[in-house]
Amino acid sequence: MQKNKNNKEKAKQRFSKAKFGEIIKKLYSTMKTADLAELLGLTVKQVKNYVYRQNLLLWAKKASSYLSKINSEKGKKGGRPRKNEK
Repeated sequence: MQKNKNNKEKAKQRFSKAKFGEIIKKLYSTMKTADLAELLGLTVKQVKNYVYRQNLLLWAKKASSYLSKINSEKGKKGGRPRKNEK
């Protein structure tokens, strides 16, 4: 695969549901999408597109405990730094 000019990611291997589907199902809800894609040798877009196609299934959503952990690390409103109000 050639690298696309508009896409900054490296060209990765071709996605196959038979090869990557089960692994994504197990790890998606408790792992960052970028880390999962790097682990499998795919692009983030390939992983997101597969999850989007499976969005009616329960595994295709991030775990609420994982999301609350991320929100607490980044702040209440999605990472925007807060001013100390006096």
